[in-house]
Amino acid sequence: MKAPKVLFSTHSAPTYIPPLTLSEQQIIVSPRYATSHNSLGRTVSINCSRQFDVCDLVGLLPESERPDLFVALLDSSMQCIPRNLIALTSRKVLVIADTHHGQAPISQLLQYCQAETYDRIAITHGPHHLHWFAEAGLSPVSLHLNLNVRDHLCEFQTKRRPYIQFIGQVGPSHPRRSALLDQMTQAGIPVMHALLAAQNAAVQFSRAQLSFNCSLNGDFNMRVFEVLAAGGCLMTDRLSAASGLDALLKDGRDLIIYDNASDLIDKARFYLGNPALCLQIAQQGHQRYIRNISEDMRRKRFLEFSMGDNQTASRMAQQDQRRDLRSLRRDSPSNFKQRLSAYEILQELQRTELIDAVELSPSLPSTFAEDVSDLVNLRIDKKMQTGSRVCGVIEDKELTGRLDLCTTAPLGYLLVVDADDQLLESHPALKRLGYQVLVQMRAGDQRTWLLQAA
Repeated sequence: MKAPKVLFSTHSAPTYIPPLTLSEQQIIVSPRYATSHNSLGRTVSINCSRQFDVCDLVGLLPESERPDLFVALLDSSMQCIPRNLIALTSRKVLVIADTHHGQAPISQLLQYCQAETYDRIAITHGPHHLHWFAEAGLSPVSLHLNLNVRDHLCEFQTKRRPYIQFIGQVGPSHPRRSALLDQMTQAGIPVMHALLAAQNAAVQFSRAQLSFNCSLNGDFNMRVFEVLAAGGCLMTDRLSAASGLDALLKDGRDLIIYDNASDLIDKARFYLGNPALCLQIAQQGHQRYIRNISEDMRRKRFLEFSMGDNQTASRMAQQDQRRDLRSLRRDSPSNFKQRLSAYEILQELQRTELIDAVELSPSLPSTFAEDVSDLVNLRIDKKMQTGSRVCGVIEDKELTGRLDLCTTAPLGYLLVVDADDQLLESHPALKRLGYQVLVQMRAGDQRTWLLQAA
């Protein structure tokens, strides 16, 4: 396949997750890049506003630089938004990144997909969310994990430093990650933390006996591939089956997976005490990366999906979607919006660690349980729970009967689907029990309310 001329739109900066080079003839468009040209006068990058008209921008390029392929990397922050895609004649591919944090992240991107016209859609960090885009009728939707991870390969080190290396962000936006690092330190486990550019991080991964990772919120993050590429021994959190992590890499052979804080501490102590085993896992994980998921392999697969014929793209999308049977479901538009609103609220409550359990009303369709099955840090039940970190999911019509049984608020949170606009007024027991409205989400005529106990 001849290398296409590529126009790549991204919200990232040159020093932070620059886009993968798909072609030698590639131009980057971003609010965080300056307009620049190479020594031959060819355009290398273009500065743009947060929202820009793609056709207007392409019209300013000389004929020799006009793209065969337009790629837009977009996430729920919506920091770089291409518009007027319908008027662009070249192939158009949307790469969807982070959809695992913030208010209504999946809904925002679905609305954008429905407002603009892309030929193909690729999911890169949230494989467990692919089914939402497939269920919404978008096609073809395929999975291209960690598309922008580079092969920062290092000489394999056999003598390693006896500590756990973590390179990445901590703080209020990453509560679970920060807590796990603190708990390891309190347990007397040697932990080193730094913020480094990817190529410098690779050197540290290759030198440490263990490299720690914790997803922000069930996402298949870039650090998984970065550590393996560098030859590090990766210790990461368990993701849902829908993420594909277990199918791609084997626990105890290619990497080390932990389930919770106590499991992390036990495994950290065990593996730090067994450096030869860490080396074996690091080597096997590195070889697995080179054989199956290297930068060049991911580039080729993405270009095959992007530039291949419709039959090829559909085949690749179908293969990916069969790994998560939720992608094959079709629901009514009203039920879909209701389910998605509930899921996005629960996902954010999980991320911020405000809840550790969900009580699903038995009257809810089974699809609700299937949706939340990928929230692996939550206990999910259909029996009555109690506690400040429990969220009950219930339909409006059941609310009165449920509340009449309560003398005190049994749940820290109530998520009411298909809620009435006058929810608090029509259910005075909510006020009596001290519930206050925390979040109101609307999608057309569908309303979802999150209530928090005082």
